[in-house]
Amino acid sequence: MKIKAHYKASSLSNAIFLCLIISIVCGSLVLISHYQNVLNDKLEMSNHLISRNDSAFNHYMNNLETLAFNEETSLDVFDDGIYSFAEKKNWGFYDILIIKTIFKNDTISKIALVGEKKNDNDNDNLVLYATDYDKPLKLSGKTTIYGNQKVPNGKTEQAYINNQIGNDVVIRGKQRKSEDRLPKIDKTINMNIGNYEVVSIGSIEEEVFINGFEKETKVVDLNGVANLGDVTYKGNLILTSKSPIEIEATAILNDVLLIAPKVTIDSGFMGNIQIMAKEEVVVNEKAMLMYPSSIYVKNDIDSVSVNIKKGSKLAGGIVIDGNTYQGALRRKLTIGKEATVIGDVYCYGNTQVEGEIIGSIHSDRFFLKTKSSSYENVILNAIINRDSLPKDFVGLPLFENKGNKKEYVSIKTF
Repeated sequence: MKIKAHYKASSLSNAIFLCLIISIVCGSLVLISHYQNVLNDKLEMSNHLISRNDSAFNHYMNNLETLAFNEETSLDVFDDGIYSFAEKKNWGFYDILIIKTIFKNDTISKIALVGEKKNDNDNDNLVLYATDYDKPLKLSGKTTIYGNQKVPNGKTEQAYINNQIGNDVVIRGKQRKSEDRLPKIDKTINMNIGNYEVVSIGSIEEEVFINGFEKETKVVDLNGVANLGDVTYKGNLILTSKSPIEIEATAILNDVLLIAPKVTIDSGFMGNIQIMAKEEVVVNEKAMLMYPSSIYVKNDIDSVSVNIKKGSKLAGGIVIDGNTYQGALRRKLTIGKEATVIGDVYCYGNTQVEGEIIGSIHSDRFFLKTKSSSYENVILNAIINRDSLPKDFVGLPLFENKGNKKEYVSIKTF
């Protein structure tokens, strides 16, 4: 009898244990199913917000001119109470567009560097413009020009430098007569940094300083620093100095602006930077300024010099500008042998081209300086080729778009 009772107690405990296991398994399956449904709902809502945010982004890209700078505006894309918020910031030659869509605790954002597409403006479709001062533009050596041109008297001539026997000049495109002044550019670069937070370089403890474009712009004060190296600065940063600054090859700079009177880029440097100088920019041999980089100098008082040295590359563009003809006589751009500029070059001054321009150049006049002599309005051994520029390349917004709505495209997203 005792054995039988023990058997019944054991069976009961086994049954209870089995029921407990089944309950746990069933509960787990129900819980997994619940969280799977929650996860699916969250994923569906996330995809919905991404789609809505993309729709808002496309809407504001098509109406970018209506957006004021540094002011947030909102849009209910589908009139269902879910809003997308937009903000536009100026960033050198380009704009930053920030779109955020918020629902409860979820936020989807898209941040893009935005540029203006080329239009049918005549000046935007030229490979070469040289102002007509009643002096012909002469081509010499192995010079190649692909694209339509506006030159003095509507035609170019050939020159023979240093008693050379013959030239190998190749021209493809129409030549028309230029005007007696360089076309005025429509773009003004804003260099007012008074409203931004200033950070002393001495207060930056880490060698890596990254500031996203969704955050407030920060100004890094480089005063007292002659050489900038062994640092990484990325994003929404404006580097400023009141004295000349040299950027060493060990510096990693991406998407930043640099404002200084004189800027020197060391050999071997590789980065993405928009430079705004007052007097001088030197890009030393085999330095690489990746797209979208640019150099901007506007000055009527001091002498101006921009020198892109042998074997260096710049993708984006160069603008040397001013308001007076007398000032133009003191502005000089040199693109050295084997140097390459991809994009738009505008020089209200004197330009010497011995390297390659993949894009276009507008220059008030050209010059050539050799070891033995100097020549006016001469181009020697240069390649200026608009046809090789990629069709989707977004250049600098230089000239006024008359009568047509401006079109904008995303250059890169952050």
